[in-house]
Amino acid sequence: MTSVLMVISAATHWTLADGTAHPTGFWAEEFVEPHRIFSAAGWDITIATPGGVAPTVDRLSLGLAGGPPAKTRSCAAYLDEHAELLRHPKAIADVDPTDYDVVFYPGGHGPMEDLAVDEASGRLLATTLRSGTLLALLCHAPAAAFAARNPDASWPFAGYRMTGLSNREESVNRFSRKAKWLLQDRLVQQGARYVKGTVPFAPFVTSDRNLYTGQNPASSAALARRLVSEIGDPALHVSASRMVAAPPEAVYALLSDVTTIGERSPETHGATWLRRGKRFLGHNKIGPLYRWSTLCTVTEANPGKKFAFHVAWPSLSTWSYELTPVEGGTLVTETMTKQQPQYAPVRLIQSAVGVPDRGAHLRESMRATLDALAETLEPAHQV
Repeated sequence: MTSVLMVISAATHWTLADGTAHPTGFWAEEFVEPHRIFSAAGWDITIATPGGVAPTVDRLSLGLAGGPPAKTRSCAAYLDEHAELLRHPKAIADVDPTDYDVVFYPGGHGPMEDLAVDEASGRLLATTLRSGTLLALLCHAPAAAFAARNPDASWPFAGYRMTGLSNREESVNRFSRKAKWLLQDRLVQQGARYVKGTVPFAPFVTSDRNLYTGQNPASSAALARRLVSEIGDPALHVSASRMVAAPPEAVYALLSDVTTIGERSPETHGATWLRRGKRFLGHNKIGPLYRWSTLCTVTEANPGKKFAFHVAWPSLSTWSYELTPVEGGTLVTETMTKQQPQYAPVRLIQSAVGVPDRGAHLRESMRATLDALAETLEPAHQV
């Protein structure tokens, strides 16, 4: 069963620049629609808040600001039905994000108050982003990202394409004129690649690697359905990231030379070009006895940005390395997606050689590959 962690603000107010406390909480639609869609998909849902405090719904989201009366009545009824669930959330500090397939943050102005500075939430976000687990931030929820930090104190979301409530949409709220900061402005200041839809308040969802963001309350259902689709389509999707202290061009040069892959990967011990820059044969192994070859076609070769290839035989999978310039070097994200389940005989062989969980084995191999990449490049390419 797919499991999703929904992290909700526990704030009851938003402190404005003049010191006044504007009543707030989580936005009803942004919890109700995703929760309804995840439940319909049969997902197991866990709710967490700062300190395990029961979250408060923003009363504005159940009035005219929340949409047509039929919608707000439906949201209110859904919240009543799930009141007991919301009364007993887990504490963010007590959850392990690696236990979940998806981590989802609904918005409302609440995250601007508490999640934006919550260290436990920041650690959870940084870990989730690095792990490759699907991470979704809706409307004001990208504010929670400001509390996240890499081990070197850099911002994990730098260079990521993200959306969130725009300045224009925020300006509809008169009290926003007293805000200490606006979400769009601060995302840009922190180094995110902020994008937005052409029509204010219309659904808009964007993604970058394992990060998915929705612009506004109207994006709630679209974002949730996108996640359900992503989880439902591939038979296997594994990703890992690491910051390498070298410029993107140097990282790309090494990654795109597939003949060197055996120097880094625990599984692919070699590769041979069949047509340089276009097709190659990969030579793979698990343990001393299990060996196989893969026929690969390069699908994207964008120097300094991305190198990707498709495995036509035998696994029908895609592999990619995305390079994002960050302070101190390059964030390298390795991703493998397999659309069809592995053949039963292959699963039996893998289990026999000590790999009962192919996804976990791949993730461990990716991390080792990225560590070796850093060890190779960093001595000569400190930036």
